[in-house]
Amino acid sequence: MVLVAVLVGLAAYAFQTRPHPSTPRPAPALFPCDTTETIDLRLKGSGGKLVEAHRSSPSEDWQLTQPSSAPADNAVLNDLLLTADQLRATDTLASVPSGQDLGLAPPQLTVDCLLRKGASYTLTVGSQNFDGSGSYARVSGDSRVHVIPSAAAQKFQKVLAQPPVRQSPFPTGSPSPSPST
Repeated sequence: MVLVAVLVGLAAYAFQTRPHPSTPRPAPALFPCDTTETIDLRLKGSGGKLVEAHRSSPSEDWQLTQPSSAPADNAVLNDLLLTADQLRATDTLASVPSGQDLGLAPPQLTVDCLLRKGASYTLTVGSQNFDGSGSYARVSGDSRVHVIPSAAAQKFQKVLAQPPVRQSPFPTGSPSPSPST
C-alpha cells in the first residue's frame, strides 16, 4: 500500500514538474499601419498610378487627395489598414539571390503610411513567388526580403486600380428627397 502511494506521488510530481511548451509569440507586425494611428496612406503602382488618402486624425473620415479630391470610402481604407497591420511574412530571405531583383527594382507597388505621432513606414511589393502564393516585399529600414500572402498584395492592388471614392447616397440624376410638409 505504501508503495502504491509513493508511485502515485512520484507520478503526480513528474506530471507537475514536466516542461510545458511555451506559447509561441505571434510575429510582430511587418507593416504596422493600423486604423487607430494612420493619418496618411499612399499607394503607387509601377505604371505611376497613384492613390493618396488623408485624415486629420484617426477619428476623422478619410479624404482622397489623389487621383482626385473626394470623400473616401472609410470602410475600404480601414479594411486595407487592418490587412496592413495584420500582415505577417510567410517566409523571409536574408538577402536577394545574386542576379535577381524579385520584382523589387523597381517595385510593382509601393505603400506608404504616416502615423499621427510622426512615424512612417514604406512597404515595397515585387513579383509573386514561384508558386503564386505570395509576393516578395521589403519594409523600410529592413534589408531582408519577405514573402507576404498574395491576397494582401492583391488587396493593395485593387485599391490602386479602383480608388475608394465614397458613393453618394443618391445616384447621379436621381432627385434628392424633398422635405415633408
